[in-house]
Amino acid sequence: MKHRSGSRGHLDHYVLYGHCGLGGGRFVMESLSNSGVLERTGVLGGSLSRDFADSTILSDHMHDMGQLKFALSGVMVIASTDGHWVVPPTRALWLAPKVRHRVRMLGKVQLRSVFVNPEYSHGLPTRSCLLPVTPLFRELIAAVATSSPSDARSRRTRLLMDLLLEEVSQDCGLPLHLPTPRDHRLATICTHIQEHLDDMKTLHEWAKDLGYDQRTLHRLFMSELGMSFVQWRQQAKLLTALEWLAEGRQVLSIALDLGYQTQSAFTAMFRRNLHMTPSEFLKAMAP
Repeated sequence: MKHRSGSRGHLDHYVLYGHCGLGGGRFVMESLSNSGVLERTGVLGGSLSRDFADSTILSDHMHDMGQLKFALSGVMVIASTDGHWVVPPTRALWLAPKVRHRVRMLGKVQLRSVFVNPEYSHGLPTRSCLLPVTPLFRELIAAVATSSPSDARSRRTRLLMDLLLEEVSQDCGLPLHLPTPRDHRLATICTHIQEHLDDMKTLHEWAKDLGYDQRTLHRLFMSELGMSFVQWRQQAKLLTALEWLAEGRQVLSIALDLGYQTQSAFTAMFRRNLHMTPSEFLKAMAP
């Protein structure tokens, strides 16, 4: 796949996007500059306000600038070199500069995106992370993403961007991220978990089956992934549950396929992590 840089070398102008079908999907090459991306100067490097149909895929690409991605409706599933993200309307994603990523849209996604020029990124997170979407944050990103190019250097836009980036720097790191293991021992375990989400095998059982020391595996999970084996497995279940909910699957079916004995046990885990029930999540992602 080919990319062409923008006039100042900040934006990848071309990505593949299309609809993923049973036959593998049909992708169309289109210039982002003709699809709603407005390149700017100053702190606001560019913006995008665009609606995407269900199952649209933005193929593997990256930007030299940091990017703030938010969906007014629908859910974005993002696979990046930083790991796996699920981004509902109650969250926004800060993508650090030069992070290669791929986006899949679940439901009708009303995307609002803001790019931040690198020279203005001091104090912003150096790693990609999720943010809570407060009413203030929602209005700020909507206003900036839909502002006209002539407003890029206006005092109003500068003030909006200052406040938006202050929000980004204050609260980044919500738990809808699944880090990708690099160690081959962890990769074996994590790949199996993602392919068999109802498997309740313990770390002790994994260590015995693979011939590894359990304490060594625990230290690897903590040092490389920043969470325990149990936490990583629960995170994998939670993110998959969000995807399945967005695809229209029934809550009971999801609970059973994730290895929960009852729907109420699954709902309790969901509420504990997201502070809302599955039905409340579905209401939040609706247009």
